[in-house]
Amino acid sequence: MRIFIRSIIVVLCFASCGGNAAKTPDTPSTDIEVAQAFIRAILNNEIDKAEPFLLKNETNLQHLDAFKRSYAQLNKTELDAYKKADIIINEITPVVNDSVTVINYSNSYKRDAKNKVKLVRMGGKWLVDLQYTFSGNL
Repeated sequence: MRIFIRSIIVVLCFASCGGNAAKTPDTPSTDIEVAQAFIRAILNNEIDKAEPFLLKNETNLQHLDAFKRSYAQLNKTELDAYKKADIIINEITPVVNDSVTVINYSNSYKRDAKNKVKLVRMGGKWLVDLQYTFSGNL
């Protein structure tokens, strides 16, 4: 009986310890978290990390490719400045019944450059919709 109880305790200890090691960092889930993660990835020139937050359509993929091309033309000093820049949220505007949010932001490197990013909630997940960001329909 003692061996059985000890075995159960050992199994429970390993199970509880293994669960913590297997946890991954929380993924962004709110509109603001997704916007910040997307913007941070762009500022860091990590387009592959920005892409999962993007609403997938041809126009958005073209805009993301444009980011990639424009960052490829920057020199190391500028790239480093963007990587070190803080994201400044100027305004958050919920647009439609908690399913669309527009975030006006800038960064500490180019503080005067105000940008907007539109987030849409689709299938319970917030995604960045760049086609409206660049069309002027915000």
